[in-house]
Amino acid sequence: MKPIKFLLLSIIITTEIFAGGGSVYTRFGIGDLRLSFSARRLAMGELGIALSDKDYLSYLNPAGWNEMRLTRFETGALYSGNQSQNSSSSVYQTNVSFNGMMFGFPIDRELGISIATGLVPVSNVGYEISQPLKEPLVDELKLSYTGQGGLSKFFIGASYRLPFDFSLGLTYDYYYGRIENTTKVEFVQGSNLRDVSFREETSYNGMGFTAGIISGDLSKHIGTNSIKDLKIGFVFSSGVPLGSDSVNNSLTTIGTITTSTGSVKTNLPLKFGIGTSFRLFENYTFITDYLFQPFSGFTVSGVKSTNLQNFYKASLGFEYRDVGTRSDSFWDHIMLRGGLSYEQLQYKINNTGLSQFSIYAGLSLPLSFDNAIDLAFQYGRRGTTDKNLLLDNIFKFSVSLSIGEIWFIRQER
Repeated sequence: MKPIKFLLLSIIITTEIFAGGGSVYTRFGIGDLRLSFSARRLAMGELGIALSDKDYLSYLNPAGWNEMRLTRFETGALYSGNQSQNSSSSVYQTNVSFNGMMFGFPIDRELGISIATGLVPVSNVGYEISQPLKEPLVDELKLSYTGQGGLSKFFIGASYRLPFDFSLGLTYDYYYGRIENTTKVEFVQGSNLRDVSFREETSYNGMGFTAGIISGDLSKHIGTNSIKDLKIGFVFSSGVPLGSDSVNNSLTTIGTITTSTGSVKTNLPLKFGIGTSFRLFENYTFITDYLFQPFSGFTVSGVKSTNLQNFYKASLGFEYRDVGTRSDSFWDHIMLRGGLSYEQLQYKINNTGLSQFSIYAGLSLPLSFDNAIDLAFQYGRRGTTDKNLLLDNIFKFSVSLSIGEIWFIRQER
């Protein structure tokens, strides 16, 4: 695999770039991380570890389900645009994908017992790069590298409110997915040489868990009436030993040769985070978050990758919502959001660690008192054109639907 990686990096520095659906960097590890499926969270910086949502669902911290009022269903879609450029050229490619779904319902509101389940993306791989080459010993040819796929997660869990209004949440997580990487050598028409290709398909599956806790309201201890619902949250996701089965398909002059490398272990590192949330002057919610995942410990068959480093993300977000309105006006129920984030990405190419800065904005359009369409936009910038690397300008637009209604009513006796 070392020659392939060397050729990939050499193509990055050439003057002609062709990318498809995403960034070349997604070739390494498990690709780009997906930290939220909802437009609401994306518009606030994507995290929200300490938020206890009454009207929204989140899978990052299951303790946040403790204030769920209604049975809720959420789903959405994501548009991604990626402009990759080096010192002399650039290309812009797009992709539209399903952004996951969640379903949750309260069991006992006084005890904060709620159950939720969902299917959400964990990572995404999507790239296509090619380069024409002229070699003195062979005909003119084109080298192409493509990749697609990623990991997803199915989860089910519950929340419970502890004494002193501390809330606990726990989920069972099942990870699965497939990543496909293809290398092609194509010769010009009329050449006596045959095109060849090599495709590696790797399937993953494994189990883990996520545990979270959110404190009670701490604002009464700071002596001000302007700040309310001040909370601190923690979340921890276990490391996951993924079973990995690889199948290699080689198209050669004698036909297609299929080989299997058998099952190996891929170690997906643990993840933990801390966050705060509070309301200012009733209608303004602010959140700050920090998430860490040590991808320097990512291994395949016990071997670490030299192209990965520890990942962390720090974000700041806010939301405006008129919590006291009883108006029937559409405009009075619109919510506005924004955020900032800085990430040290898990990618380290040519001994250079990559980082990303992003800004976010969004709003909610009410369908009724308990239903809404949420919209979010993200602009991110990562990488550099220095040191033979690529600069990515990332554009994301997310739309999600949040529906809530009463399903279970306890009969009085």
